[in-house]
Amino acid sequence: MRRRRNRWGTPGPRYLASHCQVRVRFQEVDSLRVVWHGHYLTYCEEGRAAFGRTYGFSYQAILEAGYIAPLVHSELDYFQPARFDQIIDIETRLHVDPGARINFSYILTTADTDADPLTPSRIAIGRSVQVFTAVDGDLVLTRPDFFSEFLVAHEDQFQTEWSARER
Repeated sequence: MRRRRNRWGTPGPRYLASHCQVRVRFQEVDSLRVVWHGHYLTYCEEGRAAFGRTYGFSYQAILEAGYIAPLVHSELDYFQPARFDQIIDIETRLHVDPGARINFSYILTTADTDADPLTPSRIAIGRSVQVFTAVDGDLVLTRPDFFSEFLVAHEDQFQTEWSARER
């Protein structure tokens, strides 16, 4: 039996993180009274937008540099459902990648301070990959200078998986 190759690789251990929160709205829950699975991608999008606001790496900044960054891959693993009016904390991590792409990972947890400490708070984890294209849609095969400069400017803020566990 042939093993399927992971086309997108594994994100590296170095990352730059931001946090935001969203409150589950009524229209996001289904007839089972839990958040419909497709809305979690919207929560990840909110995490990317919050990351951009925090670090000045927004879609507008990418466009002003002469590029577009379309999403080419996303994946989510679900652990427990989110429910109406629940506050979800979204940690968004930009992982360093040697290529001309943007690797984000997401950790969605409950932000409810009254939650039972014995109950896991992790709702879902996910990942997305974006590539750079010129405004006309041509794929960019080398890392754009503005992205390299962004990474260098924030070098002292990068964490590793290991340092995060030590906290």
